[in-house]
Amino acid sequence: MKIVITSPSLDERENVSGISTIVRQIIEHGSDNFVHFRAGRQDGEPAGLRWMVRQAILPVKFYLLLRKVKPDLVHINTALTDLSIWRDAALTKAASFAGVPVLLAVHGGKFLLNEIEDGRLKAAAGSMLNAARSVVVYSEGERRQLESRWKGLEIRILANAVPLRQDSANKTDNPVPILIFLGRLHRSKGLAELTKACRALKNDGFVFRLHCFGDGPMNDEFAAEMEDILGDGFYFGGVVSGTPKLEALDRADIFVLPSIYGEGLPMAILEAMSAGCIVIASEMASVGELIRDGSNGYLIEPGNTPQLISRLKLVLGSRSDWKPIQEAAKRTVRERFAITGYIENLETIYRSIVT
Repeated sequence: MKIVITSPSLDERENVSGISTIVRQIIEHGSDNFVHFRAGRQDGEPAGLRWMVRQAILPVKFYLLLRKVKPDLVHINTALTDLSIWRDAALTKAASFAGVPVLLAVHGGKFLLNEIEDGRLKAAAGSMLNAARSVVVYSEGERRQLESRWKGLEIRILANAVPLRQDSANKTDNPVPILIFLGRLHRSKGLAELTKACRALKNDGFVFRLHCFGDGPMNDEFAAEMEDILGDGFYFGGVVSGTPKLEALDRADIFVLPSIYGEGLPMAILEAMSAGCIVIASEMASVGELIRDGSNGYLIEPGNTPQLISRLKLVLGSRSDWKPIQEAAKRTVRERFAITGYIENLETIYRSIVT
Protein backbone atom coordinates (compact mmCIF):
# COMPACT_ATOMS: atom_id res chain seq x y z
CA MET A 1 0.00 0.00 0.00
CA LYS A 2 0.97 3.62 -0.47
CA ILE A 3 0.57 5.65 2.73
CA VAL A 4 1.11 9.35 3.44
CA ILE A 5 2.24 9.73 7.05
CA THR A 6 2.62 12.97 9.01
CA SER A 7 5.00 14.02 11.77
CA PRO A 8 7.45 16.83 12.60
CA SER A 9 10.88 16.60 11.04
CA LEU A 10 12.36 13.10 11.03
CA ASP A 11 15.74 14.65 11.90
CA GLU A 12 16.15 14.58 15.70
CA ARG A 13 18.48 17.55 15.45
CA GLU A 14 15.47 19.61 14.37
CA ASN A 15 12.72 18.07 16.52
CA VAL A 16 12.94 16.31 19.88
CA SER A 17 9.68 14.47 19.42
CA GLY A 18 8.36 11.04 20.33
CA ILE A 19 6.07 11.27 17.31
CA SER A 20 9.05 11.72 15.02
CA THR A 21 10.78 8.75 16.65
CA ILE A 22 7.89 6.32 16.17
CA VAL A 23 7.26 7.51 12.61
CA ARG A 24 10.92 6.93 11.71
CA GLN A 25 10.55 3.40 13.03
CA ILE A 26 7.30 2.80 11.12
CA ILE A 27 8.97 3.88 7.88
CA GLU A 28 12.11 1.86 8.59
CA HIS A 29 10.44 -1.38 9.71
CA GLY A 30 7.12 -1.31 7.84
CA SER A 31 6.53 -3.09 4.55
CA ASP A 32 4.36 -0.39 2.96
CA ASN A 33 5.40 2.47 0.71
CA PHE A 34 5.47 5.62 2.86
CA VAL A 35 5.50 9.26 1.84
CA HIS A 36 6.37 11.58 4.74
CA PHE A 37 4.57 14.92 5.10
CA ARG A 38 6.10 17.33 7.59
CA ALA A 39 3.55 18.82 9.98
CA GLY A 40 4.87 20.49 13.12
CA ARG A 41 7.11 23.33 14.18
CA GLN A 42 10.86 22.90 14.30
CA ASP A 43 12.36 23.28 17.80
CA GLY A 44 13.29 26.90 18.39
CA GLU A 45 11.33 28.12 15.37
CA PRO A 46 9.46 31.34 16.27
CA ALA A 47 5.70 31.40 15.74
CA GLY A 48 5.91 34.61 13.75
CA LEU A 49 4.19 35.83 10.63
CA ARG A 50 6.12 33.56 8.24
CA TRP A 51 5.27 30.52 10.37
CA MET A 52 1.59 31.50 10.48
CA VAL A 53 1.51 31.87 6.70
CA ARG A 54 3.04 28.41 6.29
CA GLN A 55 0.43 26.94 8.62
CA ALA A 56 -2.36 28.62 6.66
CA ILE A 57 -1.25 27.02 3.39
CA LEU A 58 -0.33 23.66 4.93
CA PRO A 59 -3.75 22.04 4.27
CA VAL A 60 -3.58 23.16 0.65
CA LYS A 61 -0.11 21.63 0.24
CA PHE A 62 -1.38 18.46 1.90
CA TYR A 63 -4.39 18.25 -0.41
CA LEU A 64 -2.23 18.76 -3.51
CA LEU A 65 0.18 16.07 -2.32
CA LEU A 66 -2.67 13.62 -1.86
CA ARG A 67 -4.01 14.35 -5.35
CA LYS A 68 -0.53 13.82 -6.79
CA VAL A 69 0.48 10.71 -4.81
CA LYS A 70 -2.99 9.07 -4.72
CA PRO A 71 -2.32 7.10 -1.52
CA ASP A 72 -4.47 4.29 -0.22
CA LEU A 73 -4.44 5.78 3.26
CA VAL A 74 -3.40 8.82 5.28
CA HIS A 75 -1.81 8.25 8.72
CA ILE A 76 -2.03 11.51 10.69
CA ASN A 77 -0.14 11.71 13.99
CA THR A 78 -1.48 14.31 16.39
CA ALA A 79 -1.38 15.41 20.00
CA LEU A 80 -4.38 16.89 21.77
CA THR A 81 -2.91 20.36 22.19
CA ASP A 82 -4.22 23.68 20.90
CA LEU A 83 -2.01 24.10 17.83
CA SER A 84 -1.98 20.42 16.90
CA ILE A 85 -5.78 20.20 16.99
CA TRP A 86 -6.24 23.22 14.70
CA ARG A 87 -3.58 21.98 12.27
CA ASP A 88 -4.63 18.35 12.11
CA ALA A 89 -8.34 19.12 11.95
CA ALA A 90 -7.52 20.99 8.74
CA LEU A 91 -5.41 18.10 7.45
CA THR A 92 -8.16 15.55 8.08
CA LYS A 93 -10.57 17.84 6.24
CA ALA A 94 -8.15 18.04 3.31
CA ALA A 95 -7.91 14.25 3.24
CA SER A 96 -11.71 14.05 3.21
CA PHE A 97 -11.87 16.39 0.22
CA ALA A 98 -9.27 14.21 -1.53
CA GLY A 99 -11.32 11.08 -0.80
CA VAL A 100 -8.55 9.33 1.17
CA PRO A 101 -9.39 7.43 4.40
CA VAL A 102 -7.63 8.62 7.57
CA LEU A 103 -6.01 6.78 10.44
CA LEU A 104 -5.60 9.29 13.29
CA ALA A 105 -3.01 8.35 15.93
CA VAL A 106 -3.31 10.33 19.18
CA HIS A 107 -0.03 10.88 21.03
CA GLY A 108 -0.92 12.42 24.38
CA GLY A 109 -1.39 16.15 24.82
CA LYS A 110 -2.89 18.18 27.66
CA PHE A 111 -6.45 17.67 26.39
CA LEU A 112 -6.18 13.89 26.38
CA LEU A 113 -7.07 13.87 30.09
CA ASN A 114 -8.43 17.42 30.51
CA GLU A 115 -11.65 18.86 29.16
CA ILE A 116 -11.42 21.42 26.34
CA GLU A 117 -13.08 24.58 27.63
CA ASP A 118 -12.88 26.56 24.40
CA GLY A 119 -15.98 25.71 22.38
CA ARG A 120 -14.41 26.27 18.97
CA LEU A 121 -11.35 24.18 19.81
CA LYS A 122 -13.54 21.39 21.15
CA ALA A 123 -15.58 21.43 17.95
CA ALA A 124 -12.38 21.25 15.88
CA ALA A 125 -11.17 18.28 17.95
CA GLY A 126 -14.50 16.53 17.44
CA SER A 127 -14.39 17.21 13.71
CA MET A 128 -10.87 15.79 13.49
CA LEU A 129 -11.67 12.64 15.49
CA ASN A 130 -14.94 11.93 13.70
CA ALA A 131 -13.39 12.44 10.27
CA ALA A 132 -10.98 9.56 10.90
CA ARG A 133 -11.91 6.09 9.73
CA SER A 134 -10.10 4.81 12.84
CA VAL A 135 -8.50 6.46 15.88
CA VAL A 136 -5.47 4.86 17.56
CA VAL A 137 -4.58 5.39 21.23
CA TYR A 138 -2.04 3.79 23.58
CA SER A 139 -4.28 2.06 26.11
CA GLU A 140 -7.75 1.14 27.29
CA GLY A 141 -7.65 4.05 29.72
CA GLU A 142 -7.06 6.50 26.87
CA ARG A 143 -9.87 4.94 24.88
CA ARG A 144 -12.27 5.51 27.78
CA GLN A 145 -11.14 9.13 28.02
CA LEU A 146 -12.01 9.80 24.37
CA GLU A 147 -15.24 7.79 24.39
CA SER A 148 -16.51 9.75 27.39
CA ARG A 149 -16.38 12.98 25.36
CA TRP A 150 -16.83 11.94 21.74
CA LYS A 151 -19.34 9.22 20.93
CA GLY A 152 -19.26 6.80 18.03
CA LEU A 153 -15.52 6.76 17.38
CA GLU A 154 -13.82 3.65 15.97
CA ILE A 155 -10.93 3.41 18.46
CA ARG A 156 -8.06 0.89 18.33
CA ILE A 157 -5.36 0.36 20.95
CA LEU A 158 -1.72 0.26 19.88
CA ALA A 159 1.01 1.08 22.40
CA ASN A 160 4.32 2.58 21.34
CA ALA A 161 7.27 0.24 20.79
CA VAL A 162 11.04 0.25 20.27
CA PRO A 163 13.53 -2.00 18.46
CA LEU A 164 14.92 -4.67 20.75
CA ARG A 165 18.53 -4.22 21.79
CA GLN A 166 20.94 -6.69 20.20
CA ASP A 167 23.68 -6.08 22.76
CA SER A 168 21.46 -6.80 25.80
CA ALA A 169 22.31 -3.29 27.08
CA ASN A 170 24.94 -4.14 29.69
CA LYS A 171 25.02 -1.41 32.31
CA THR A 172 28.14 0.49 33.26
CA ASP A 173 29.18 0.08 36.91
CA ASN A 174 29.27 3.73 37.92
CA PRO A 175 31.00 4.57 41.22
CA VAL A 176 28.80 7.69 41.34
CA PRO A 177 25.16 7.05 40.23
CA ILE A 178 24.12 8.81 37.04
CA LEU A 179 20.63 10.22 36.60
CA ILE A 180 19.52 10.98 33.06
CA PHE A 181 16.83 13.22 31.56
CA LEU A 182 16.14 12.72 27.88
CA GLY A 183 13.47 14.74 26.10
CA ARG A 184 12.06 18.12 25.26
CA LEU A 185 13.20 20.85 27.65
CA HIS A 186 9.77 22.28 28.36
CA ARG A 187 8.01 23.03 31.64
CA SER A 188 5.48 20.26 30.91
CA LYS A 189 8.29 17.75 31.53
CA GLY A 190 8.54 18.74 35.18
CA LEU A 191 11.90 20.49 34.92
CA ALA A 192 11.10 22.84 37.81
CA GLU A 193 10.26 19.82 39.98
CA LEU A 194 13.46 18.06 38.93
CA THR A 195 15.52 21.15 39.76
CA LYS A 196 14.00 21.36 43.26
CA ALA A 197 14.57 17.64 43.80
CA CYS A 198 18.24 17.80 42.81
CA ARG A 199 18.80 20.77 45.12
CA ALA A 200 17.15 18.91 48.03
CA LEU A 201 19.19 15.75 47.37
CA LYS A 202 22.41 17.74 47.20
CA ASN A 203 21.60 19.55 50.45
CA ASP A 204 20.94 16.20 52.15
CA GLY A 205 24.37 14.87 51.16
CA PHE A 206 23.44 12.55 48.29
CA VAL A 207 26.20 12.16 45.70
CA PHE A 208 25.08 11.74 42.07
CA ARG A 209 25.47 13.14 38.59
CA LEU A 210 22.78 14.34 36.17
CA HIS A 211 23.15 13.96 32.41
CA CYS A 212 20.64 15.91 30.34
CA PHE A 213 19.94 15.47 26.62
CA GLY A 214 17.38 17.31 24.51
CA ASP A 215 16.31 20.70 23.28
CA GLY A 216 13.55 23.17 23.99
CA PRO A 217 12.60 26.60 25.30
CA MET A 218 14.07 25.95 28.80
CA ASN A 219 17.58 24.99 27.60
CA ASP A 220 19.49 27.91 29.06
CA GLU A 221 17.41 28.33 32.22
CA PHE A 222 17.52 24.66 33.18
CA ALA A 223 21.23 24.23 32.42
CA ALA A 224 22.15 27.35 34.43
CA GLU A 225 20.19 26.19 37.48
CA MET A 226 21.59 22.68 37.36
CA GLU A 227 25.16 23.92 37.00
CA ASP A 228 24.57 26.13 40.03
CA ILE A 229 23.31 23.12 42.04
CA LEU A 230 25.61 20.32 40.85
CA GLY A 231 28.62 22.08 39.34
CA ASP A 232 30.63 19.61 37.31
CA GLY A 233 28.16 16.92 38.37
CA PHE A 234 25.85 18.22 35.66
CA TYR A 235 26.39 17.48 31.97
CA PHE A 236 24.29 18.84 29.10
CA GLY A 237 24.75 16.93 25.84
CA GLY A 238 22.19 18.61 23.60
CA VAL A 239 20.27 16.50 21.11
CA VAL A 240 21.41 12.89 20.67
CA SER A 241 20.10 10.17 18.39
CA GLY A 242 20.98 6.70 17.18
CA THR A 243 23.99 5.00 18.74
CA PRO A 244 25.08 8.01 20.88
CA LYS A 245 21.62 8.07 22.49
CA LEU A 246 21.77 4.35 23.27
CA GLU A 247 25.24 4.76 24.71
CA ALA A 248 24.07 7.65 26.91
CA LEU A 249 21.25 5.47 28.27
CA ASP A 250 23.64 2.55 28.80
CA ARG A 251 25.93 4.78 30.89
CA ALA A 252 23.04 5.98 33.08
CA ASP A 253 21.49 4.28 36.10
CA ILE A 254 18.25 6.17 36.75
CA PHE A 255 15.96 7.79 34.16
CA VAL A 256 13.79 10.63 35.49
CA LEU A 257 10.69 12.06 33.76
CA PRO A 258 8.55 13.96 36.31
CA SER A 259 6.13 15.41 33.72
CA ILE A 260 3.24 17.53 34.96
CA TYR A 261 0.99 17.16 31.90
CA GLY A 262 0.80 16.08 28.27
CA GLU A 263 2.31 12.59 28.23
CA GLY A 264 0.79 9.57 26.52
CA LEU A 265 3.31 6.72 26.47
CA PRO A 266 6.75 8.36 26.11
CA MET A 267 9.20 6.72 23.75
CA ALA A 268 12.03 7.88 26.02
CA ILE A 269 10.71 5.72 28.87
CA LEU A 270 10.63 2.64 26.62
CA GLU A 271 14.16 3.35 25.41
CA ALA A 272 15.40 3.84 28.98
CA MET A 273 13.78 0.61 30.21
CA SER A 274 15.19 -1.28 27.24
CA ALA A 275 18.64 -0.03 28.31
CA GLY A 276 18.07 -1.29 31.86
CA CYS A 277 17.63 2.11 33.52
CA ILE A 278 15.50 2.39 36.65
CA VAL A 279 12.67 4.70 35.61
CA ILE A 280 11.03 7.26 37.90
CA ALA A 281 8.14 8.84 35.99
CA SER A 282 4.84 10.63 36.54
CA GLU A 283 1.76 8.44 36.35
CA MET A 284 -0.55 9.81 33.66
CA ALA A 285 -2.35 8.55 30.57
CA SER A 286 -0.74 5.18 29.71
CA VAL A 287 2.45 5.36 31.77
CA GLY A 288 0.83 3.37 34.57
CA GLU A 289 0.10 0.52 32.16
CA LEU A 290 3.81 0.27 31.38
CA ILE A 291 5.37 0.74 34.81
CA ARG A 292 4.41 -1.42 37.80
CA ASP A 293 5.42 0.69 40.77
CA GLY A 294 8.29 -0.89 42.67
CA SER A 295 8.58 -3.81 40.25
CA ASN A 296 9.99 -2.52 36.95
CA GLY A 297 10.22 1.17 37.86
CA TYR A 298 8.63 3.81 40.08
CA LEU A 299 5.58 6.06 39.63
CA ILE A 300 4.99 9.48 41.14
CA GLU A 301 2.08 11.91 41.09
CA PRO A 302 2.46 14.73 38.54
CA GLY A 303 3.74 17.87 40.22
CA ASN A 304 4.44 16.12 43.55
CA THR A 305 7.99 17.29 44.26
CA PRO A 306 8.24 15.75 47.77
CA GLN A 307 7.28 12.38 46.31
CA LEU A 308 9.88 12.75 43.56
CA ILE A 309 12.52 13.52 46.19
CA SER A 310 11.42 10.54 48.28
CA ARG A 311 11.60 8.15 45.30
CA LEU A 312 15.04 9.41 44.29
CA LYS A 313 16.31 9.00 47.85
CA LEU A 314 14.85 5.48 47.97
CA VAL A 315 16.57 4.42 44.74
CA LEU A 316 19.89 6.15 45.43
CA GLY A 317 19.99 4.63 48.89
CA SER A 318 19.25 1.04 47.85
CA ARG A 319 21.81 0.23 45.18
CA SER A 320 21.82 -3.46 46.10
CA ASP A 321 18.17 -3.67 44.98
CA TRP A 322 18.72 -2.27 41.49
CA LYS A 323 19.37 -5.47 39.55
CA PRO A 324 15.88 -7.06 39.77
CA ILE A 325 14.20 -3.80 38.74
CA GLN A 326 16.60 -3.28 35.83
CA GLU A 327 16.01 -6.83 34.57
CA ALA A 328 12.23 -6.48 34.97
CA ALA A 329 12.32 -3.24 32.96
CA LYS A 330 14.19 -4.87 30.07
CA ARG A 331 11.88 -7.88 30.18
CA THR A 332 8.77 -5.67 30.04
CA VAL A 333 9.93 -4.01 26.83
CA ARG A 334 11.09 -7.27 25.28
CA GLU A 335 7.81 -9.07 25.92
CA ARG A 336 5.23 -6.29 25.36
CA PHE A 337 6.73 -3.35 23.48
CA ALA A 338 8.88 -4.72 20.66
CA ILE A 339 8.68 -2.92 17.32
CA THR A 340 8.07 -6.15 15.36
CA GLY A 341 4.75 -6.79 17.08
CA TYR A 342 3.82 -3.11 16.77
CA ILE A 343 4.34 -3.12 13.01
CA GLU A 344 2.29 -6.30 12.58
CA ASN A 345 -0.63 -4.80 14.49
CA LEU A 346 -0.36 -1.45 12.71
CA GLU A 347 -0.42 -3.10 9.28
CA THR A 348 -3.49 -5.07 10.31
CA ILE A 349 -5.20 -1.77 11.18
CA TYR A 350 -4.10 -0.25 7.87
CA ARG A 351 -5.59 -3.09 5.86
CA SER A 352 -8.85 -3.13 7.82
CA ILE A 353 -9.34 0.56 7.05
CA VAL A 354 -8.59 0.26 3.36
CA THR A 355 -10.78 -2.80 2.85
